[in-house]
Parts: sequence; C-alpha cells; structure tokens
Amino acid sequence: MDLGGGSTDAALLDENGKVTSTHLAGAGEFITMMIDSELGINNISLAEDIKRYNLAKVESLFHMRLENGEILFFDEPLEPKLFGRVVVCREGEFIPIESSHSMEKIVEIRRNVKKEVFVNNAVRALKKIAPLREIRNIPNVVMVGGSALDFEIPEMISDEL
Repeated sequence: MDLGGGSTDAALLDENGKVTSTHLAGAGEFITMMIDSELGINNISLAEDIKRYNLAKVESLFHMRLENGEILFFDEPLEPKLFGRVVVCREGEFIPIESSHSMEKIVEIRRNVKKEVFVNNAVRALKKIAPLREIRNIPNVVMVGGSALDFEIPEMISDEL
C-alpha cells in the first residue's frame, strides 16, 4: 500500500507475476483539511502540524503533560504565552493551538479523522485487490509513502487488519 498525500493506492503481485492494483482518493492532505475544519482553526499549516506531531498541555511554566500521559519538566521556564495552552511538540519547539478544545478532544478528532480516511481506505483498497476479495488471502502488507511514516497511521491499519 502506498499511503500518500492525495491517495491510498494498493497493488498485489501474485505468484504468477500478475499485478492487481487500485487507486482511492483521500489521504494525507484530506486529513489535514478535515482536522482544520473539525477544530475550526482556519490554519492549514497548524492542522498539518497537529496531524504529524504529538500534543502537550503546558500545565506550569516548568512542566507539560504529553498526550501519552508523560510529564516533561524544564530547568528554564517556558514562554509565558504557552501557560495553560495545548501545544504541538514539533522538533524541539512548542506551537500553541488557538482552540477552546481540550488536548484530549484534539487528539480524539485527529485519531478519528485518520481512522475514517486511512484505515477505511486501506481496508477498501486491500479488499479490491485481494484474491476472492478476502484480505486474509494477502500474506503480508507493506506500507510505503509519506503517511506510512506517520506516528499513528501504520499501527491503526495494522490493528484493523
């Protein structure tokens, strides 16, 4: 499966060398637009960051709680503008999210959108190319493409399969 920015594609090479493939619209860029719309933030760049990176809640100037429950402590105070805010943890920087939604709600929206788009498309695509339309007839699945590097999507698809 190729989990890209614009589509979810699947191809199967059988033991006789025959290739069966399918192309389904809806992938990474659609997820970004859905997150932006669901949260009402009107900021595609921020929605992309919410899709790609973990979130945290800044609970004091010296600590934050990550979405997985881990607590990070800091020797130096965080920027005061981050206090009490949900932030995106992007490669060593913290980007505040202008939203009244809780961190848990934002994570729920992000995960639900990813599941609705990628997990459903992955299952549909694999059924289309599988012998007898039965996914269990595919011995293994390899995921490639930018969205296959996502920190949540591959596990969500694997769990569904």
